[in-house]
Amino acid sequence: MKNSESNKIYPNSPLVEVVFEIRFPAEPVVECRRDILYDFIRKDYNKVFVPKTMIGTANALEPYRFENDNRAEGVLLAINKFAYYSREYQGFKLFKESFLALLKRFKESYPGIKTINRTGFRYINLIPFTKDGGVIPLDKILNIEINVPELIPDKYSNLNIGFVSKTDKESITVRVESITAQDQSGESLLFDIDSFQDGDIEINNIVKHLEECHKTAHKVFENLITDDYRKYLEGNTL
Repeated sequence: MKNSESNKIYPNSPLVEVVFEIRFPAEPVVECRRDILYDFIRKDYNKVFVPKTMIGTANALEPYRFENDNRAEGVLLAINKFAYYSREYQGFKLFKESFLALLKRFKESYPGIKTINRTGFRYINLIPFTKDGGVIPLDKILNIEINVPELIPDKYSNLNIGFVSKTDKESITVRVESITAQDQSGESLLFDIDSFQDGDIEINNIVKHLEECHKTAHKVFENLITDDYRKYLEGNTL
């Protein structure tokens, strides 16, 4: 993950995906003509993944994915949303440059979309851990306190918590969940941070909101990890 002052990437970064998404009032031309954008980006994002049909969902709201050859990055496109995501994050500067290049193509494809009603920056982290006596070593990884009745010990074998908080500008969603790998190879904490802004936003002013949402998400990450875990991210032994 990028250090906000030095643009440093943590050697032991837990990031598995970084996403910036914009949402806009549903626009039928996007649903009917996804091919317009795809023609612009197919050279770099030539793999197409169509969403599965699910009972109770609107297909138009489910995004297509256009990904590059090694699936390290991609684009999401639906009737009311557009997003860029990276699974090999190399810092905010490069991420921002890639998003803005794609946004230029998006605006050329759908010039009628002038107003955005949500922008959101998201960090998705997977933090491997080994239980100590059957207990998740939460206090060694995250600065999260859970107030429970005295009858309940603050030692957790499984965990699934989340909250939404608001600042003057953003809403912040944080989710922490213990998960087991599908191949049973180990356990990890899913540490998911999403900073988003709602309101009428001119599409030409997105950069400001991208930078603000990123800054907030980054601060939340830095404030919630422990000093010991930060040392591990920097390359030391946990």
